[in-house]
Amino acid sequence: MYKMINITEITEQAGNQLMQKLRGLNIQDLNISAYNNNYLNRYIHDLSFYMPLYKQLMIKALNNLHVPVEEAVFVDYGGGCGLLSFLACETGFKRVIYTDIFQPSVDDAKVIADSLGVKIDRFICGDVDRITNELNRQQIRPYLICSFDVLEHIYDLKHWFKEIVELNSNFCLVFMTSANPRNPIINRRLKHAHLVTEYKGHQKHEGWKDDALHTSFLQARRKIIHNSFPGIDNDTLDTLAKQTRGLRKDDIERVVSDFLETEEMRYQIKHPTNTCDPFNGNWSEHLIDLNELRQIITDAGMTVKFTNSYYSYSGNILLNLTKYLLNLYLKTGRKQNLCFSPTYTVEACMHKG
Repeated sequence: MYKMINITEITEQAGNQLMQKLRGLNIQDLNISAYNNNYLNRYIHDLSFYMPLYKQLMIKALNNLHVPVEEAVFVDYGGGCGLLSFLACETGFKRVIYTDIFQPSVDDAKVIADSLGVKIDRFICGDVDRITNELNRQQIRPYLICSFDVLEHIYDLKHWFKEIVELNSNFCLVFMTSANPRNPIINRRLKHAHLVTEYKGHQKHEGWKDDALHTSFLQARRKIIHNSFPGIDNDTLDTLAKQTRGLRKDDIERVVSDFLETEEMRYQIKHPTNTCDPFNGNWSEHLIDLNELRQIITDAGMTVKFTNSYYSYSGNILLNLTKYLLNLYLKTGRKQNLCFSPTYTVEACMHKG
């Protein structure tokens, strides 16, 4: 492990430089989508809360780096408006690759990077298959693949890890997510959010993502099944819509077709509330079973550990006192304790011969 730099010091300096640039940014002058305008405004308005989280992620990433920063390629997976990529640029990586599945975010990240004066070496739009193929084709060998609040939206984690290990590289993956299933407060809050998304849907608002479904996921699945299998009676239709929670349209059609042929429902979702957009597979803050996730990652040939993080402070003095005490416990505890952590981080490494 490369230890000839003070990791905390270099990350603090990079974070402070980025914060200064972001605070000097006039968002209204940027020609970006309403979706990323909304996110960027939120980040800049509360940088003192968000930046410590990004810096914690970067520190973990650097602790997994086995070469000097200036020799390493950094991949930001699901980069959104680009904050993690910008932080990586300020940290001094040799190359920074930004990726996202949403084309408007890719376009926006280019505009924001130019306005900040940071150089991202390559932008890739696509899912894991496209990204893996593109990096291999260009003979780009990343040392780090990182993301913030992306893991909980990946539709098929088995497929994702099966694809990512096809990279021609010895790399480490550091994914931080706030959808922590082992923190009881977060678990309860996200289960409630799942129920709203599943049964009620949401009102569209300024900055709504163009391809996001705002209506009830349950009703959307019912409509998909009705359109694909118009002969099904209403009672069976309602039952199948409920039983296909957590599936994307292609898998819904496959499962329903199998049911009609065998009269047996072979698909079962184990979690009581997890649900995903049936059109694009985007999970609604997926509360992932970490034991299953560990098995998926080890089956893909990677070593893995889950680590906790520390709370960021806000303007609420009483809440900050509670956070301070929790941080003290998290820092002094001998073992990682995800029950009290605001996030968890997947730190997985691939070592090829």
